[in-house]
Amino acid sequence: MLYFYHGQEDYNIELELQKLRSKVVDKSFESTNYRVYDNPKFPELMDVLRTPSLMFGNVLAVINCEKYFFDTKGKVNFDDKELKQIEETLQTMPESLHIAFVCRIERESTKKIDTRRKIFKIFSKYASVTEFPEFKPYQKELAAWIQKQVKKKDLIMSYDTVQFFIERLGTNLRVIDNELEKLKLAVYPEKMVKKEHIQNICTSTEDIFVLTDYILKGQKDMALLEFNKLCTNKHYLEILAVLQTNFSRLAAIKVDSVDKNSFEIASKHRMNEFIVKKQLEKLRNVPMDRIIKIRKNLLEAEYRVKTGEMAFYELPVELGILG
Repeated sequence: MLYFYHGQEDYNIELELQKLRSKVVDKSFESTNYRVYDNPKFPELMDVLRTPSLMFGNVLAVINCEKYFFDTKGKVNFDDKELKQIEETLQTMPESLHIAFVCRIERESTKKIDTRRKIFKIFSKYASVTEFPEFKPYQKELAAWIQKQVKKKDLIMSYDTVQFFIERLGTNLRVIDNELEKLKLAVYPEKMVKKEHIQNICTSTEDIFVLTDYILKGQKDMALLEFNKLCTNKHYLEILAVLQTNFSRLAAIKVDSVDKNSFEIASKHRMNEFIVKKQLEKLRNVPMDRIIKIRKNLLEAEYRVKTGEMAFYELPVELGILG
């Protein structure tokens, strides 16, 4: 069986892979029957696709394939002859072999899978293809996803509370799920989560707004101090995720300010007009290319950490050179 997962919401991709792994692979043989490959070139890819049937149950091979689609360092290309061999091999895979091709796209990125590429056409012909897009704050799907996780954790949360939760924490699903775990412990033995619980327990994005302001103003020393303070009780990837959301919103407001007033911008982004006015004041003397550079650095920092190119202790340095 062949699968192709792609999109910006890597936490949903991770959950789907976990579900597939528990369904396909016998726990007794996970050490040999579950394998992960990072952008294998043609010879290694063919070896994976030709994995012989085993006596110990199904094999699941997860193949990270970002370099098959995007112009990154070390991009992997296949010529027509190789693509033909890949397609022929996919048609004759043993039933016990399950392959999951995974293409993660950086959050807040405008990158899209090029559906014209032959490798995509092959995947879409033979694989079960699922896209995992990043949720936006106003999407009903985000609130529905949160309610689903709330139910899984045997909690109860009203519609208004869910909206407050989104306003306070943003759209990063990994952050949201971690905070729900904290809330579950905090309200036990009760099940009902109220706004005051979220206010008291969850790390507010307002704390990260302070860090956002320091970065925006170019106050690097203060930014480093604030970042290190936040890292004492919050995962650094969560901090990066919220910073990305903040600077994405600032970029959108900056662009819209060219031909829209504060009321029109607030209506478009479903924000409070007072908040929009405050943001416009902060952005008045900040050039757009500076915001773009900050967003690029944040995306690169998250990507390099997740791919192992950069360790956690290097992150403050990354933040220190923003702008």
